Amino acid sequence: MTAVAAVVEPPQYPLELEWVDLSAYRSGNTGIDYVHSIDSGVPGHHVMVNALTHGNELCGMLVVKRLLDMGLRPRTGRLTLSFANVAAYESPQPWLRQAPQGGARKLGSGPAFPHDRFAPDALASRCVDRDFNRLWSDDLLARDHTTVEARRAHAMLPVVRSVDRLLDLHSTWHAVLPFFVLSRLPRVRRWADHLAVPARQLLLPEFRHEGYHLIDYGAFADPDASAIGLIAECGQHFAASSAQTAWQVAIRFLQACACIGDVDAARLCPPFETPAAIARFEIVEPVLAASDRLRLTCSYAGFVQFSAGEVAAVDGDRLVTAPFDGAVLLAPRPSPRAGQQAFAWGRHVVD
Repeated sequence: MTAVAAVVEPPQYPLELEWVDLSAYRSGNTGIDYVHSIDSGVPGHHVMVNALTHGNELCGMLVVKRLLDMGLRPRTGRLTLSFANVAAYESPQPWLRQAPQGGARKLGSGPAFPHDRFAPDALASRCVDRDFNRLWSDDLLARDHTTVEARRAHAMLPVVRSVDRLLDLHSTWHAVLPFFVLSRLPRVRRWADHLAVPARQLLLPEFRHEGYHLIDYGAFADPDASAIGLIAECGQHFAASSAQTAWQVAIRFLQACACIGDVDAARLCPPFETPAAIARFEIVEPVLAASDRLRLTCSYAGFVQFSAGEVAAVDGDRLVTAPFDGAVLLAPRPSPRAGQQAFAWGRHVVD
């Protein structure tokens, strides 16, 4: 009989990043709100650094804002800097409090904000109508011209279709070590290996039960194309370290795309130690919650390995056990409801 393990309550996290008014960045030069594009006049890649695919992921927003504020111009090719789901970002957000006399909104409440804790219902600002990062196929887009996220995707399509190097900056609910999300295409894996940071990689599964990511769209997923699309998960949503990691990854990506040279890259981001090895993981199967009371028995940071039959979660009156030796718990979701994906089982990829 399987032993019952003690459950672990989901942690809460300090609020270390501030909400920023993005209205000054609405009008770009592409005819698309919040999308800015700079052409070097020299042949090269069309590179895109995208932020706010989800409205509650601040680290990428801070990176794109910083790149725009510094007036970065690419040495070669074309550079597009975009804030994607601004509608979700600007939607009522439970962790924001309006300052007296109409002052600036900030995370938390006054001088004590680093010690405030993030409320579970703050996920409401992830999207407005549907997940912006699960609708990227021509079939899905053809069937939706009305939701906020689909309208935004249709507006961005002319630019997205011309991009051949995409970095989509994200963050995670739990304090997971940074990792890339990428397809299984050899050319994309080589790029992630070359960038090296983050040193963890999560290969997307063949099945897409929830929909298609931006990096799944068009040439990014075409085996015969040369386009590269990478998601960088840079750390916990509201940790200062996630913004630092996002900046490091973005500068390294721009350097690899020849948008900036080695000297500028070193000036903008101090050199970092290349990891000794890349750790790759693949998703094997999703785990759907049977109740509203699923709790893990391990760290919510994920990437925890289990033996076959070992209890990983308690879901109401049901035990969730590892299906095979070496099963790795990936992408735990905060407070999953019955029927929602609570996490995924994965395994190490050795090659």
